[in-house]
Amino acid sequence: MTRQIDIKAIISHILCGDGLDKCRICMGSTQEGQVFLGDTVMKDGGKSVTLGEILLSITGLQMHFNEDVCPNGVCAACTNLAISAFQFRILVRHSQNAWSNCFNSINFIDGEHCPQSTYLIFNDNLTLQSIKHFNGDMKSYVKHFINKPKIYHEKPEKKERISRNGPNCVCSDCGKEFHSPYYLNLHLKNSSLKEACWLCARMFARGGEMKSHLLHVHKIEMIVCNDCPLLFKNEADAKAHIRKCHSGNAYTCIDCGSTFSKRASLGYHSQMHAVRTCRLCDAQFANRGCYRYHRSKCEPNAKPNLKTLPRNKRSNVRDPARFICDYCKKVYPTRPQLQNHIIWIHMDKRPHQCQWCGKRFYTSARLSEHSVVHTRERKFACDICGMKLVSKMAVVYHRRRHTGEKPYECEDCGERFLSSSRRSDHVKRKHGKGLKLECSFCKTAFVRNHDLQKHIKKMHWLDESDMKSDAKIQS
Repeated sequence: MTRQIDIKAIISHILCGDGLDKCRICMGSTQEGQVFLGDTVMKDGGKSVTLGEILLSITGLQMHFNEDVCPNGVCAACTNLAISAFQFRILVRHSQNAWSNCFNSINFIDGEHCPQSTYLIFNDNLTLQSIKHFNGDMKSYVKHFINKPKIYHEKPEKKERISRNGPNCVCSDCGKEFHSPYYLNLHLKNSSLKEACWLCARMFARGGEMKSHLLHVHKIEMIVCNDCPLLFKNEADAKAHIRKCHSGNAYTCIDCGSTFSKRASLGYHSQMHAVRTCRLCDAQFANRGCYRYHRSKCEPNAKPNLKTLPRNKRSNVRDPARFICDYCKKVYPTRPQLQNHIIWIHMDKRPHQCQWCGKRFYTSARLSEHSVVHTRERKFACDICGMKLVSKMAVVYHRRRHTGEKPYECEDCGERFLSSSRRSDHVKRKHGKGLKLECSFCKTAFVRNHDLQKHIKKMHWLDESDMKSDAKIQS
């Protein structure tokens, strides 16, 4: 299917200048994505090829991508057509080279004066390999040809290896000892605040403070990146870093300079820089390595025996996650549980509303349990007596009446109960512990909320609407 140029869009752009965001070639829409002329779109023999170079190779026309008049982007459809044409051009060129090598090799053979000991073998690129006056049969020549010494090209120069020798050093945050600054910096790799000097092992803040130390103490001038705390020896390395990590589709951490190709990966990485607090002494650490070493010293028995755990649960057993509510200091094992606790309890948000009475609930499960009051539908049956109940938990509590199971025990008197709510009611009534609901009219305290509402209606002659109006007046 051929593409056509939108002539009206070109005229509109010349008159009004409203086509800078359209395709440079067909003047079509670029909502599905666009590629700029200077962007790399493919590799040709290990060499990066830009879209402008592809168009130059196909058409022979030089398209300047710094012009202010013409659009600089090309739509996805035109880009795919250009790449396909360029790849086909490469395929035709390779095919022509292969046929040329084949015919040249055949013409090279002298059929009339060819000695009997000459053998011919074609390589993958159809070039001829031959040897004259070889004593042996064809099988031995093929073996000789395969096992002949290979010619190795010069390997590219490797980067200079960082010295792992140096003075013994100690982390100033957690006290862990290291044999050289190299290993101390590995320890501080996940820290967003500090790094160690590779010459004297002294710890400084990343970026400007480390640059000042190297300049005044070791007489080494470094260049610091404006967007992250990484240091570079020269302008070329700094510009290469900025071009790679702070432009295009790269996502770079502003705390440590680590670069990622996806935004979600950067989000997961940013959790590494979160401040961690020791559960015993409340010491805080910005580096995960310091926190783990401190925990191993402060709470040496925190790690359970790995042999007693399944293999899929042996990772990160020393430091299980603990998420603490800032309002009531309640602890949860996962972040979603803490978020739900804050939304439901402290923000009092109940997104699920009953369609019959308008009452709101925290979760859809609570709403479905409540809806049985209106529908009278009982879907859960007891496997002992067959009685149908409202919810699964109701079946669990009902079944405990058959089995006599009472798993919740009072710590004060030892009495056992079917559910934790009944145990908490018992503790409030018998032992006077926990919070009680107090009547705002006569100071009488109750354990349950519905008991308080019944008391207000019976003793103070107030219904639900009167209680709401009184609450608004008091507020």
